[in-house]
Amino acid sequence: MALLIIPTTPDVPYYRQKTNLEGRDFILEFSYNQRIERWYLAIYDEAETVLLQGLKLMTNRPLLRHYHYDKRLPPGELMPIAQDGSHEPPTLSELGPGKRVELCYLESADL
Repeated sequence: MALLIIPTTPDVPYYRQKTNLEGRDFILEFSYNQRIERWYLAIYDEAETVLLQGLKLMTNRPLLRHYHYDKRLPPGELMPIAQDGSHEPPTLSELGPGKRVELCYLESADL
């Protein structure tokens, strides 16, 4: 099973990063809504065309499961995994490698 931990940046409420998933580059845009204490994700292709917006990062739940018909999206699955097993959403400082919640990608061959 190929599980990739996406390197994210805790404590920064808005940023974009280029991420290669199964040989294709995507731009992941992370935004933290401080009023409701929630992270949201948008996915763009490498030409910066928006593919998905407003994905709420809910722990231990797949983000792309309803969108696999769209071949422009990553073919695998993105999932925020809580290392403590809880279903509490990550706070501003809790999303990142080695933090309480890590954003993981499961390759399509393993779905």
